[in-house]
Amino acid sequence: MLIFKKEKAVIELILQHIDTTRNCVQSTIDSLKAYVAGEFSESRASISQVNRLESEADTLLREIRDLLYSGAYLPQIRGDIYGLMSTIDKVSNKAENCFDCFHYQAPEIPAEFEAEMVAILDLTSECFASFEKALKAYFGPKDKLEKVRKHSKRVSELESRIDEIERAMTARIFKSSLNKGEMMHLRSCLQKIASISDATEDAADRLEWVSVKSVI
Repeated sequence: MLIFKKEKAVIELILQHIDTTRNCVQSTIDSLKAYVAGEFSESRASISQVNRLESEADTLLREIRDLLYSGAYLPQIRGDIYGLMSTIDKVSNKAENCFDCFHYQAPEIPAEFEAEMVAILDLTSECFASFEKALKAYFGPKDKLEKVRKHSKRVSELESRIDEIERAMTARIFKSSLNKGEMMHLRSCLQKIASISDATEDAADRLEWVSVKSVI
């Protein structure tokens, strides 16, 4: 009975972790949208919140690791669960890095790039929401595998769409009237945004691998 209590505790921590990660990602996205719109004071108010959420996600990951080490799940499953959660934890790390890029380096966002930047941010939010559905499906009812595949596929579709916009925007940046330093700076921060969906897709791929291994 103790092992089942530990497994239940692990799942509860995992769900807390995904909620915290979602809040970290969304706080970053909301803040960057405010930044793009020129609402700098509102944007800067999110600094402590994003840093706190990323730290909370790290703390939850350590608690999950400790429970797994204490005997939750069978030995062959523990590594899969911890590997999955470590991959998910990188999403909040990427979100915080992206946030820091904008709020400490303060790149110039010319008006001609605002719409594309907002589109990428909105798609990033949708991408993570699809991953969250996939993860919760994995720890849900027995028909979970089909739902995991469905939502993971959507993650890949959204990540590909973000890549398309990123490539098009990059081409436009280097054809713009910005000086070379401004071009490189804006491109670097754009890559930071795209890294969030890249990390989300990595987590979705890892989740699919774990779910396939659970098929009997």
